[in-house]
Amino acid sequence: MDRLEALNAQFAGCPDLEFIKIGDLILAKIDTPLARAMVAVQGAQIVEWKPADEEDLVVWRAEAPSYETGKSVRGGIPICWPWFGNHATLPMAHGFVRTMEWQLINAECSKEGLMSLHWRITDSAETMALWPYPFELDVIMHLGRTLRVQLVTHNTGSESFSITQGLHTYFKVGDTHSVVIRGLEGGYYLDKLKGFARAQQDDVITINGALDRIYFGTSHAIEIEDTVCNRIILVEKEGSHSTVVWNPDENVPTGMRPDESRQMVCVEAVNAADDTVSIAPGARKILGTTVSIRRLD
Repeated sequence: MDRLEALNAQFAGCPDLEFIKIGDLILAKIDTPLARAMVAVQGAQIVEWKPADEEDLVVWRAEAPSYETGKSVRGGIPICWPWFGNHATLPMAHGFVRTMEWQLINAECSKEGLMSLHWRITDSAETMALWPYPFELDVIMHLGRTLRVQLVTHNTGSESFSITQGLHTYFKVGDTHSVVIRGLEGGYYLDKLKGFARAQQDDVITINGALDRIYFGTSHAIEIEDTVCNRIILVEKEGSHSTVVWNPDENVPTGMRPDESRQMVCVEAVNAADDTVSIAPGARKILGTTVSIRRLD
C-alpha cells in the first residue's frame, strides 16, 4: 500500500476528507458544509481555503502552481520555521519544514462541518544537520467558516534555542489597487525593498507597486478591505508582534504569472527580524492566525 492509499485508509472514517495526488504531491481535499480547502502533506501547507458559500477563495493560490517535491506550492500558507527570510549561511530561505513531509496525527470533522487537522514533524538526522536542536513541531488547523492555524514549537532538548518564524499567508483580492489594509497605522516598519530602511506608517496601506515590509508592535487584528470582492478579510494573530505585508507587483516569483500579482496580497503573522522567540528546554510557544470575512454592505 502506497502513502496515498494508506492515508485514505487511515482516515476513511472522516467522509469529508479525501487524499489526492497532484503532480508529485499528496494533498488533503476538504469539502464540508462549512469550508472548501486543500492541504499539502509536504510542509503541512494549506494551499487554498474558503467558506463553502463564498464564491472566491480567501486563502489564494496561483492559477497553475507547480506541485513538486522540495518546493512550496505558490500560494496558500507556507510555514516558515525555524527562521524567517534568508539564512546567514544556508541557501534555503524560510527554513526547512515547508518542504518536508509531515505526519497527520489526527483528523476530525464535526457534524456541523468543522474540519480539524493535527500535523507533526520532529527532529531527524536531516534537520540536525541544518539546525542542531531537538524539537517537536505541530500545526493545528481548524477549517470552517473561519480558519484558525496554530504553529506550536516544543523544545525537546536540554538547551534553549531562538527562532524566527512565519505563517506566510496569501490572500485573494479582486484588485490590489483597490485594496486598503487597516490596523498597522502609527507603527514603524523595515522596508526590504530599500535595504531594510526604517520608516513610519502614518496612514492606512494602499498598494500601487511592489511592497515587502516588516511591521513591528503589531499584535492586534488587521483588516484587508476589498471593494471588488465586496468583503473585509479580518486577520487576527497569536504570539506575534510583527507582521509582513508583501506584494511583488510584476516582479513575481516562480509559479506565478505577472498579472496574478494584482489578485493577491500577503499579510503574515510572523516573528521576524528583531522579533525573535526564545524557547527554554521543555517549553512550548505558539504562533497563530485566525482568518474570517464579512461583507462590506
